[in-house]
Amino acid sequence: MSPATDVLALDVHCHILPGCDEGSRNSAESLLMARELAALGVRRVHATPHQFRFGNERALADVGARVADTRRDLERNGVEIEVVPSAEYLFGERLFDAVEANETLITWTAPHRDAVRHVLVELPLRDPVVGVESLAKRLLRSGIRPVMAHPERVQSVIGDATRTTAWRAAGWEFQLDLLSLSGTYGRDVRATAERFLDAALYDFVGSDLHRSVQIPDLVRAHERLRRDGIPTRTPVPAAVPGPARPSSRHT
Repeated sequence: MSPATDVLALDVHCHILPGCDEGSRNSAESLLMARELAALGVRRVHATPHQFRFGNERALADVGARVADTRRDLERNGVEIEVVPSAEYLFGERLFDAVEANETLITWTAPHRDAVRHVLVELPLRDPVVGVESLAKRLLRSGIRPVMAHPERVQSVIGDATRTTAWRAAGWEFQLDLLSLSGTYGRDVRATAERFLDAALYDFVGSDLHRSVQIPDLVRAHERLRRDGIPTRTPVPAAVPGPARPSSRHT
C-alpha cells in the first residue's frame, strides 16, 4: 500500500494545454486547473493532448512550445506545479502505422523508473479491440513501455476484467482515471475501478481533467484515496522531483 500523498503527486494524464483538443479552452481555464491540482498536492502534471483522434497529430516541438507557454503563465501567477509534455495516443490503425513507420512518439519517464520511457495509449471505449498484445510487443522492442489509460472505462474490460491479465503479461501498465472513482462515468466504471484498486492493478494515476467543472469530482477522488490509501504495483518516491526533460524516440 503506497501513501496516497506520494502517488497523487504525479498526474500522468491531463488535458491542461489550452486549445489543443477538447480539453482546456483557454489560458485562464488552464491556470484554474493548475491551481486546483497544486492545491491537491500534485507536483507534476503531464499535459496529454489527444493524438490520432479528432484529427489531432501534434509534433513534440508543438506540444513542447505550448507547455513552455503554460509554464510561463503559471510562473507569472505564482502557481507551483511542473507541467511536462506528453500525449494520449488513440489505439488503432494510425498508431500501428506510426510504429511500423518509425515515427517519433512523445514519450516520458517516471521519477521511480529512471530511464524507462513510457507512452500513454487510450483504447476505444466502446468498440472491440484486437492487437493489444501485439502493439505492446512492438513498442517494447523499441524500448518504450505502453501505459493504458483508464482501462476501467473500456466496455470490453468491464464485461471481462480478466483481459487485463493477458495485457499485463504482454507488457502493458495501467493508469487509473481518478474521476472514475467519483462516479463521473457511471456505476459500472466506478465498480470496475474499485475492483482494480483492490487487485493493485494500477501503476499510475491521472486526473484526465478536460474542464474546470470536473474539479469537484476530482477533489472527492483525492479525498477518498487519501483516506483509504492506494494499492499500487510500483514504488513511488516520497517526493516527486522536478520534471524530466521531454523525450522523443523513434519506435
